[in-house]
Amino acid sequence: MNIVKKHMNIRILAGLILMSASIPVFSQQAGEVTDQEFVIRKDRVLTLPQQPRKFERTPVLPVPKSDGSFNYFVNPYFLSLAPEVIEPEAAQKQWPRKREDLYPGFARFGFGNYSSPLIEGRYNNWEEGDYNYGVKIKHEGFYTGPVDGRNSGENFTDVGLNGSLFRDFFQVYGGVDYYRHKFNFYGYDTENPVLENFVPNQNILNTFKITAGIQDLDKVEGFNYDVNLGMRAFNDNFEAAETELALRIKSGYWFDNTIKSGIDLDMSLTQPKDVFYSNINRNYLKVNPYVGYQNEALKVRAGANIVFENDVTQNKESDFVVFPQLVGEYMIQDEFGIYAGFEGDVIRQTYMDFVMENPFLGPSMNLLNTIQNFEIKGGVKGVLNNELTYEAGVGYGRFRNMHFFANSELDSTRFNIFYDDDTRVLNYNAKVSWNYEGWYRLIGKANYYFYNTSTLEAAFQRPEWELSLNNNFMLDDKWLLQFNANVMGGIVGGVFDSNIPQNELESSSFRSETLPVIIDLQLKADYQINDQFSVFAIGNNLLNRTNQRFLNYPVRGIQGIAGLTYKFGY
Repeated sequence: MNIVKKHMNIRILAGLILMSASIPVFSQQAGEVTDQEFVIRKDRVLTLPQQPRKFERTPVLPVPKSDGSFNYFVNPYFLSLAPEVIEPEAAQKQWPRKREDLYPGFARFGFGNYSSPLIEGRYNNWEEGDYNYGVKIKHEGFYTGPVDGRNSGENFTDVGLNGSLFRDFFQVYGGVDYYRHKFNFYGYDTENPVLENFVPNQNILNTFKITAGIQDLDKVEGFNYDVNLGMRAFNDNFEAAETELALRIKSGYWFDNTIKSGIDLDMSLTQPKDVFYSNINRNYLKVNPYVGYQNEALKVRAGANIVFENDVTQNKESDFVVFPQLVGEYMIQDEFGIYAGFEGDVIRQTYMDFVMENPFLGPSMNLLNTIQNFEIKGGVKGVLNNELTYEAGVGYGRFRNMHFFANSELDSTRFNIFYDDDTRVLNYNAKVSWNYEGWYRLIGKANYYFYNTSTLEAAFQRPEWELSLNNNFMLDDKWLLQFNANVMGGIVGGVFDSNIPQNELESSSFRSETLPVIIDLQLKADYQINDQFSVFAIGNNLLNRTNQRFLNYPVRGIQGIAGLTYKFGY
């Protein structure tokens, strides 16, 4: 038996043994359940042997070769040509301008009750690149008034010429002005039968002024300056006259965007004369060195007021005085900030200043500056919603030689100047400005004053409180309305016995009288017909009140004027 047959017999025998072993299993009946056991082992882990995997590198492909040559040669070419020159030029586009900018001049004509003509004209030439100039003329008259017709008339005339010359870094400017005010002393008792046909004295105030100056154009960095020299001549119909030579200098240097230092100078040399004095020189010089710091929230200025003035007064120790100056503000946010200040000074007072405040002055006995020993102020300010700006504060100061006005028993039409030796002033003030969507604007101011005088019975002819409201309405492109209110109260008029010398007057020598509250309502309307023509109407003292700002001097009642405005010059 060969090997192959032997293996075949072994395979057959193995198959028969397996078949005989399986016969008892298949011999069981279908569906019969037998007992069985299953063993579950959790700790048994099936593992497979690790079979290594064969990695092969990607075969490197042959690099193609080229028979071409890629060598370049640059041959220089030198040409004798000049480089092209490009001249920069400003754009020649005609930018659109507002129509009102095309009319540098206007003329206004009007007339109203109280025989009140109005003539006004202005012309400003700003089209030239190196200079501009302007001229003005205005005459407004009230040839009848509230007392005996023409006896209380007045008129105003103002003529002026100004101009500026511009250079790269500075500006030269100057001007000539003439002002004339004609009025009558109508503060007499109209019920007195003796004065039935009384003709009051007439006065004319003439002022002629020349100014010239130079200032730099860049005010935000480096050294900046403004030098102004002025000469003024003033006189009236009587013996009052005054000439003044004034020099004012403002200078400063910005070390950086936050720190600035400088020196301001104010000089005034006057020669007044009146019935009781002549050939006197009143000299005044103030130098104000300072240093300032500012950033987005904080602004501080510290300095000194160094003053020389030669007024002659009792108990005056020296013509030379030095006062401190410290002011600052801190904006915590745009909506809220605080400010405070402490300052002493000498306030310059010339005869021109007095007569502009009260034109019904009689012959003055003497002229004195006001000494501000100190003034403390503080308050809050801010801007709400980018529309409403507000400020409210309080101030307290002590002054020497503060001036007041009082009438004489012998001449009720004239006022005399009186000075108080030691005056304490407490002032509460508030200010608000509201600009609503461009068509409405409100500006309001309120002040309350408490005067504590030493040698005078009261603060004669100074208001105790005052309130002003200005309302502007721009209804559309053609209509402009203004409604203003000015209210003032607590004014005390004083009458003194002129037989007693002023240096012997005491508080008991004055007879005082409280004037009624002043309420002045004003309405203005302007309607634009076209680009060049518009009409206007003005109404003053709409409540028809007497409104005595000065004792014995009632003002005009309801007064209105209407007219036409014409633009020209393009």
